[in-house]
Amino acid sequence: MLILHTNWKKAKGKQYLFRSRGGYGAGKSLGPRSPETEHIYQKFHQNGTAAKTQFKNIKRKILECARYCKAAKINRVPDIVTKILRELDQRKLLGDHLLILGTNALYAYEAAAGVRFDSGLIATMDVDILWDVRKRLMLAIKEDGDPGDFIDVLCKADKTFRIFQKQRFCVVNKDGYMVDLLKAMPSKMTVKERDRIGGEDDLMAVEVMNLSWLLSSPKFEQVVIGNDGIPARMVVPDPRAFALHKFWVSRRDDREPAKKNRDAIQALAVAKLVIDRLPQLKFNEDQLRMFPPGLVTKFTDSLEWDDGMSMQF
Repeated sequence: MLILHTNWKKAKGKQYLFRSRGGYGAGKSLGPRSPETEHIYQKFHQNGTAAKTQFKNIKRKILECARYCKAAKINRVPDIVTKILRELDQRKLLGDHLLILGTNALYAYEAAAGVRFDSGLIATMDVDILWDVRKRLMLAIKEDGDPGDFIDVLCKADKTFRIFQKQRFCVVNKDGYMVDLLKAMPSKMTVKERDRIGGEDDLMAVEVMNLSWLLSSPKFEQVVIGNDGIPARMVVPDPRAFALHKFWVSRRDDREPAKKNRDAIQALAVAKLVIDRLPQLKFNEDQLRMFPPGLVTKFTDSLEWDDGMSMQF
């Protein structure tokens, strides 16, 4: 979040109006003290007072809504997930550069469709974050001039996050909750891409096959409600893309049997949700042309419905 400060500073016997950005004093002079800069100073602080009052009123309304969400039992998403989402959103990383993958994406789909998945289907102790390395991403520069690190962003959500040294794409907090940073495997193995958002001590994103399908699919944005009742914006792949990718993963020979079964169940559950509750989204080859030819038809032909399997209406 960008924070502006406007104050008078003295230099060589004169006062200058200085506008700084962030917490490290970076900014610029707006000129020596004069009627014009006096007006800028007064206007800035008048607007600041009005903004503080507005923020206070909005915060009060959000807390009132949070109490309702908890009373209505629609507070579904673990607090650690919504804290991460809000931190990414405030820094304008969510959607443009980073997407939420895996089981946590189900929270966005169920909220959009007005259903609830069974608790066993959404139980997880980690969140997968997909980094789109095709787009230039630079975090705020640190005070010492080094580039900002993604681990620092995650630590704003939970200060106990630490990089798991044996798997540097993963961080874990004191409760054992993990965050994995993923990237799509390049189409050409000779292509060398960045593997860290920040410096040499940052997480090293792990390459995963065919995540480019999800990067190329439409983005799906939904407001979800955390366990604290406070909303957060979540950006995930299109639910059809999620179902197709999970279906493909569930058919891989090198996938662990237990994970293959869960992948298949999640693929079926999301496909059923799309067909029953999101009829504007169609499973057709043209709209899902980022996937290999024939995969859409193969998936839809394989669908077998079990009415009570995965959702509560």
